[in-house]
Amino acid sequence: MNQAVVDEVFSTYEYIKDSMKVAKRTINRDLSILQRRTLFIGEDKGKVLTRLAEVESELDDIMVLSLFAAFERELRLFIQDILDGNLSKKNSTVAFLGGLTRESIERWTVADMIDAMKDVVDESTRGKAKQIYEYRNWVAHGKNKSKLPSIRTDPKTVQALLLSFMNSAISAQ
Repeated sequence: MNQAVVDEVFSTYEYIKDSMKVAKRTINRDLSILQRRTLFIGEDKGKVLTRLAEVESELDDIMVLSLFAAFERELRLFIQDILDGNLSKKNSTVAFLGGLTRESIERWTVADMIDAMKDVVDESTRGKAKQIYEYRNWVAHGKNKSKLPSIRTDPKTVQALLLSFMNSAISAQ
């Protein structure tokens, strides 16, 4: 699994967060010259700062979604690589099963892929990964207020957990 993919998404998140800090400072210090050609120019300072706080919360949710999507892709590739590397018997049945797996892995549920790592990733980490997936789905499907996820999380927590999961899976290989 390529952990750099998750790290790159998190790095993007950090850049955006820092950019938002700079924007807030320009607004708080009334540096309107730096706000030209932005939505901020001419807006009420309090209104803009309130909106930036809302946007920051939305950014966190979107980045959780993005981090998990990167992890999910890497997990699918990792499982496929494991299967490809273990198809040492060259007969028609093994070839068929390998092809079937390659064709169907995109339809495997995330929970099933996470559970497939039960011998190499501890139960607590797998359980937390499933909770993050539940949160990711809640965000991706419109944040239904009547069907809240079991946890609320943030990008830093998600990055740490996903890297831990990936480390466990990689080190067991």
